[in-house]
Amino acid sequence: MTPQWPEPGGLFTASSGPGVTPQLGGVPGFRDLLPDEAEVLRGAQESLLAEMRRWGYRHVITPMVESTEVLELGLGAEQRRRLFKFVDTSGDVVALVGERTVPVARVVSGKLRAAALPLRLCYAGPVLSNDEGRFQMRRETYQVGAELVGAAGTVADAEVIALAARCLEATGLRRYQVDVGHAEFFQGIMDAVKLPDSIKAGVRGALAARDFVALEEILDQTSLRSAEHELLLRFPALRGGPEILAAAAGLVSNRRSERALGELARVRELLVAHGLGDVVSLDLGAIRDFDYYTGIIFEGYGPDLGRPVAQGGRYDGLLARFGRPAPATGFVVLLDLVSEMLKHAARPPGLPRIDAAVAWTGTGLEAALRLGSTLRLFGMRAVVDTEARSEEEAKSWWRGVGAANLIRCRGGATVSWTTPGRRTRRLPPEQVAARLAGALGTR
Repeated sequence: MTPQWPEPGGLFTASSGPGVTPQLGGVPGFRDLLPDEAEVLRGAQESLLAEMRRWGYRHVITPMVESTEVLELGLGAEQRRRLFKFVDTSGDVVALVGERTVPVARVVSGKLRAAALPLRLCYAGPVLSNDEGRFQMRRETYQVGAELVGAAGTVADAEVIALAARCLEATGLRRYQVDVGHAEFFQGIMDAVKLPDSIKAGVRGALAARDFVALEEILDQTSLRSAEHELLLRFPALRGGPEILAAAAGLVSNRRSERALGELARVRELLVAHGLGDVVSLDLGAIRDFDYYTGIIFEGYGPDLGRPVAQGGRYDGLLARFGRPAPATGFVVLLDLVSEMLKHAARPPGLPRIDAAVAWTGTGLEAALRLGSTLRLFGMRAVVDTEARSEEEAKSWWRGVGAANLIRCRGGATVSWTTPGRRTRRLPPEQVAARLAGALGTR
């Protein structure tokens, strides 16, 4: 039987017979990170984890694979549908993680069960989504997150939101906004209206996607009174400063939504005390697509990007599903989006540069190796050439490497040291190392 090859742009290039090779571009939805992009992403990750540690959060690492039983405890049907699943050699069905809050909840309820609460934990790593509807988007993304487990109330909510904001600053973003909402405000409205569960799910999905055309079409098919119909249509527009709390209070008459407004008011006061009053906006129309959120929710936005780069909120019911009831709140920063914004910023982050390219000729190899080791001990980035080169060849190699300095070893006594814009000097190796280390210390 002749194999049916995909069209060009699929997994394989058009060819027949032996020698067919996978496309060098890789699998759609997954990507290679080349050195410059990988350095930006890695630098952002390190900055985020360092900021979280300053707030007392400790790093944990959870695996990329979880049992489907664990994930089913924490995720709704839609989130489970997106998972990559496979059967391991024992016959168990396992899945690649699509988010890391559920694995952290498992760890807190299991191996950290004896640890006193509250626990402040942070993590970093890739997550995967097998969502056919987003096939052209990235199916593997990178996240850094923090979870505050065992702390209830608005003080904990404000801490996590403030940490998320400071994390965005730590990556180098100077313009950003944090929209704060409350999951219970919407739930109170849903309790008050008489609609079938399937219709409520459709309303929730349309609001989560901010698809207001779909929302209106769903509502037009219901028998809602005009006041309820108008409230749900106005719901997404309840955004702004503290003044919208009074406006929202005039639209609802259920205790669940009213309590949510009171908590929002208090959290905003605390965020002002954190020094973040200018970047915080209230968004009562915010709906998250994860089922476990129970209270304050929030999203962080950078400049000129319609998608949130950070998102999180309170999920007080999740830990109980793993046998350790405890309140909790947390967030993730989407590293891919942060690094994208940093690349296109007016002043992109500086990439690490190699401090010295060490070339050699004749009997200079051992001296070059020793000098490279010495420079690295001083904290410098040094690359030693793998082959002997003439002076002109060494300079060409140096330019290709992109190092700040060229050091060329011919023997053990002296080396030549070249820096752009200055004449080449001949010095003992230890003097070159000392001078470069001194220059490094003044950066």
